[in-house]
Amino acid sequence: MLRPRLVASLLVDQHLHLVKTRQFDVRQYLGDPLNAAYVFSGFEVDELLVLDIDATPQGRTIPMSFVEALARFTTVPLTVGGGINSLEQIHDLLALGVEKVALSAVLADDFGFLRHAAERFGSSTITVILNVLSPCGGETLAWFGRPDSGSSGLPLQDLALAAQQAGAGELVIQSVERDGLGQGYDVPVLATLNNNLTISLVALGGCGHSRHLAELLEVTPLSGLAAGSLFVYAPNSRQVLLNYPLTHRWLQQQLPGFQSLVR
Repeated sequence: MLRPRLVASLLVDQHLHLVKTRQFDVRQYLGDPLNAAYVFSGFEVDELLVLDIDATPQGRTIPMSFVEALARFTTVPLTVGGGINSLEQIHDLLALGVEKVALSAVLADDFGFLRHAAERFGSSTITVILNVLSPCGGETLAWFGRPDSGSSGLPLQDLALAAQQAGAGELVIQSVERDGLGQGYDVPVLATLNNNLTISLVALGGCGHSRHLAELLEVTPLSGLAAGSLFVYAPNSRQVLLNYPLTHRWLQQQLPGFQSLVR
């Protein structure tokens, strides 16, 4: 049994500025992502997830020079994503020292790319991001890429199982409605999905307080818990403060048996 990973999620824009979004829309400038990576490495976070959110709309890939600098500035496992759409790009990113690459929008047009990537580089290096919407009283839908891209969403369970079967080593389930609001994870949706998957599942979107981590782990043994707002804002405010106040000792105090919960 493995303990859950605590993952700091960092977003960069077209100018390679560190930003934070709210519901995939409103952005706030936070500073220098390389400095943030260095700071979080000092905090010894379990993992960094760095996404270039303007890469796909602009028809480009997260810059290799930026990823190379990131790899120099961090000493913790690094996952990067943003506009990745070829096996050569994956090869080059992994060669820079990245542990995993995150795929999303490319799979909307070429789902077979996931299988090719997993076969060539191994499932352990491939993370798939599903962006989800959970209408009140309706079925939870998921998208590869942004829900406003014009494509119709598919049932989350179906898309997640298809990604698992195609070779994804890990799924990041990112809630669009909860992004940046700090009101907690969508626990029922994540719990149901986790019960039906055999690969690692990472929750993202909605975590604004350490209690939200405990609330999720009390219900289901996810492999990873990712957050942005929790790590870049001062408690109960929108003031920028890079912090990592959480420790596994704290989690043990909240959930004495949490290490035995996570597969």
